Amino acid sequence: MEESSNFLSVKRNKKGKESQKHFTKEQSNLQIINQQKLIIIILILLIIILFLIIIYLLLKKDNSNIENLSSNINNITTISQLIDVSKSDELYLEKNKKLHKRLFQYKVDLIPENKNQIHIAMAIDNRFIYPSLVSMASGLYSNNNEKNVMVYHLLFSHDFDLNTSEVFDSLKNRYNFSLNYYIIPNLFDDFKRWMGGTDTVYYKLLLPLLFHDLDRIIYLDADTLIFKDLYGMYNLPFKDNYVLGYPFHDSYKIDEYVKNAVYYINGGVILFNNKLIRKDNKDIELLRFTKENNKKLWFLEQDSINIVFYEKIGILPLKYGIYMYGNVDSFEKSIQIRIRFKLNRTEIIEALEDPSLVHFSGCNPKPWNSHSSNEFKVDEICKRFHDKFYFYANKTDYYEKIKGQYLH
Repeated sequence: MEESSNFLSVKRNKKGKESQKHFTKEQSNLQIINQQKLIIIILILLIIILFLIIIYLLLKKDNSNIENLSSNINNITTISQLIDVSKSDELYLEKNKKLHKRLFQYKVDLIPENKNQIHIAMAIDNRFIYPSLVSMASGLYSNNNEKNVMVYHLLFSHDFDLNTSEVFDSLKNRYNFSLNYYIIPNLFDDFKRWMGGTDTVYYKLLLPLLFHDLDRIIYLDADTLIFKDLYGMYNLPFKDNYVLGYPFHDSYKIDEYVKNAVYYINGGVILFNNKLIRKDNKDIELLRFTKENNKKLWFLEQDSINIVFYEKIGILPLKYGIYMYGNVDSFEKSIQIRIRFKLNRTEIIEALEDPSLVHFSGCNPKPWNSHSSNEFKVDEICKRFHDKFYFYANKTDYYEKIKGQYLH
């Protein structure tokens, strides 16, 4: 009995040892598996970290390229340099599209969503701050704010006093719109100018190149007033034309360049077909032609536009291109001489009585010099719209200062 008991005890011990040995083996295998899993996890983490480091370095290099390129862009001082960059350095355009920034852009303003956009460019120097402000106020006051958003692009001269830009910022107190600033370098320093004029007259030539992301844009001189919503004007069909403008004077000034020219448009109110101009490389041709022929041109950049774009120039509906040129008879005569688009008298009268936009091109003095209008015998049409200038000046925060400066 005792021997049997001892036998069972030995057998149990043997079983226990085998069981413990088996358990130890399983535990060891489990540890090995866990170690393998840990190694795999560590490897995966290392791969992820390495991948993130590579992305970071690439982005850093990419941003460095953008900064270097932007730095080079800011150093442009001549039309030749600008032309070289615009055609050879596609990197600039692509990278700055991602940054939502354009050539020479100083301030970028977000555009309100879910509205129709109307893009307007104006060239401004230190002399035309208040007239430009009033022109902008007229457009903002007359815009259908429920449906459209006005996007103003102000092209400042290189010597513009940026401290005075607060004048334009003040419009934000009254209107919901987008306001963008550009500082144009001294590209046109050697170009011909009218007496007392500045190089800002040439800035409109940059629009197709500058606004590479816009298919169209309106250019307005500072001496313009907007009486009605310009959404209709902004979306006029181009019909394969590079620009739409209003007919001005005789075209004999460009006869040397365009044989048998029969029409000519004013440079103060223009709708640019940026898309087609870029497609046909006319943006570069326009700059090159102006640079090479500048000294011989009579009406400077206006001649360039009419010469380079000739055969593909369309005429704006008259209500978008009223300019101050005397009475109905003289107006009708001036715009029907040697132009291919005949305008009837009824259309002229309706446009003069109820225009959407006026340009004080033929007025001397301008509205902000109305105190001397009797001395200069300003025509009746000019007088009628002089008062409108102060109506819109009163839609700004600077009405008293404008009156104080111009009405003494």
